[in-house]
Amino acid sequence: VIKGMAKIGLCDGREDSPTYRQTQSIAATEYNGLLIQIPPLVWHGYMVLGNEPAYIVNVPTEHYDRKDPDELRVDPFDNDFGFEWEPKSR
Repeated sequence: VIKGMAKIGLCDGREDSPTYRQTQSIAATEYNGLLIQIPPLVWHGYMVLGNEPAYIVNVPTEHYDRKDPDELRVDPFDNDFGFEWEPKSR
């Protein structure tokens, strides 16, 4: 995140992984300078936190092939991942 704040959501979709189906959330801001490397088959998404836009830099390892995309999409609110998108108060 180079500007703003975002919650990055991850769910391990790798069946042979010891963390299979486990979720993780990461609070990323323009101030904490995080570099997050997401392995293949780990579902991921983000939501902006706060009232300002967030600018996120995504650097894929492969060129995007519009005719044969290597991505799957699911509704983040209609799935069985069990990920909580709602921010929690501290």
